[in-house]
Amino acid sequence: MRNDQNILSEFVIDTLKQNLNVMYAQIWREGTRTAEYKRMPVKTRLNTWSACKGVVSCAAGIALDEGLIRLDEKLVDIFPESVPEDPGSNLPKVSLEHLLTMTSGLENSLFFCDWEERYTTKDWIRYFFTNAVFANEPGTQWLYSNFNTYMLSCVIEKRAGVNLLEYLRNRFFEPLEIGNPDWTLCPKGHVHAANGLYVTIDEMANYGNMIMNMGRYKDRQLVPESYMKKATSNLADNSASKTPGNLYSGFGYGYQFVMNPEPGSFRSDGNYGQFCLAYPEKRTVVVVMSLEGQFQKIGNSLWQTVVPQL
Repeated sequence: MRNDQNILSEFVIDTLKQNLNVMYAQIWREGTRTAEYKRMPVKTRLNTWSACKGVVSCAAGIALDEGLIRLDEKLVDIFPESVPEDPGSNLPKVSLEHLLTMTSGLENSLFFCDWEERYTTKDWIRYFFTNAVFANEPGTQWLYSNFNTYMLSCVIEKRAGVNLLEYLRNRFFEPLEIGNPDWTLCPKGHVHAANGLYVTIDEMANYGNMIMNMGRYKDRQLVPESYMKKATSNLADNSASKTPGNLYSGFGYGYQFVMNPEPGSFRSDGNYGQFCLAYPEKRTVVVVMSLEGQFQKIGNSLWQTVVPQL
């Protein structure tokens, strides 16, 4: 096996040659950091973007275990006050499991974090129920939408009586050694959930080791193992998301976790080049944090330089 620092250096050199802005990267084996790259001397917290969708999945696993929610519960039963007069035939069928697997039946994704509506819409729950078109039978088609994740967060908040950040503070973040967590809020005070969680590269690695260990971090089971095993398995066909030249997309989707091309492995990833790769059989985690618009090139570089040598 090659030295992990040399493997990571190949990745860094490859991205620098392409003028890609990778800020931090690490490789971990058996819970020990074996390689590291820092573009800045200080490990500052950066937005994880959609890589934090897996954190929302973990929250759902905890809430399920505590009896706050059920996977088969229907969204309209939890927010009856927001349901339109004519909900159509598909909206009443949308369950929490459909939100987790991105198979809620949406015709389009609605807005994402950098879209204009994100800066002008005041009530995101109202926006969802007013603007969402459920053109497909829930459970039949996969479509990536931040609103699936956001609404799941709002469900947990409604049942727990505190927003997702406060719900997870002592159940998840503090035991994971993510102290005083930072997560942005919508105008109504609900956690963005689909993005906006800020962590350092070390904190992201803690999360990566936890998901690799099926919800266990050091000597504590933070998320039920049975839930994590299902959440990180291939539950939905996302092959339609594969873009030309992409080496790592379209291989399946779980409960807010993305399947890697390599069987038995999975990841959390996000816009601008955030990657948290988990390889349970190899006992290996790879984490990357970037600020790069051409982030597919970063992913491709990972799968060309690092992944084949793990």
